[in-house]
Amino acid sequence: HLIPADASEAKIIFRKSLDTEIPYTYAAGFPINITLGIHNIGTGSAYNLKTSDPWPRQYFDIDGETEAEFAEIKGGETLEHNFTVTPKFDATPEKPLLYVRGFSAELSFSKDEEGEDQTKALSTQMRDLLVRSKEDYIRFTAKHNTEWAIFGLGTTAAVFGPLVAYIMVSKQGGLPIPRSKKE
Repeated sequence: HLIPADASEAKIIFRKSLDTEIPYTYAAGFPINITLGIHNIGTGSAYNLKTSDPWPRQYFDIDGETEAEFAEIKGGETLEHNFTVTPKFDATPEKPLLYVRGFSAELSFSKDEEGEDQTKALSTQMRDLLVRSKEDYIRFTAKHNTEWAIFGLGTTAAVFGPLVAYIMVSKQGGLPIPRSKKE
């Protein structure tokens, strides 16, 4: 039984994901957790892995390192690198939203320990970010408890108010209670 020469080759999947309190909702002052996942679905190892995910510092405060290095990932293993970015954005009437075009992270690795066979890869591309101002985000995500309470009380009054009034007037003899005709 012959085994192909590349049977023990590393096969890398590089994934970038963003996580927020409310999925796909971004706002100034609210953190975005970034995860760079490196998955080796092959049977061989990859070496000297380096990730880079440069975020524009003029629009984001960065907590953690946007670059990471790993010595090796064996076949079937997963490695992750995490950091957080927080949008910084002052809304104006002329610019109520900040638009950030989605971009990929970069990965370089070698399939041999000496690092001679360098391979470069891009992660899955993140979605474009539409960053709201902090005030708009709070309005957008508010639960509106006061409004719902007023609505509930108003609906209750609209339904039960006329019924209670009819019963009270009927008991005082002001309105006849409808009876079936049997003649």
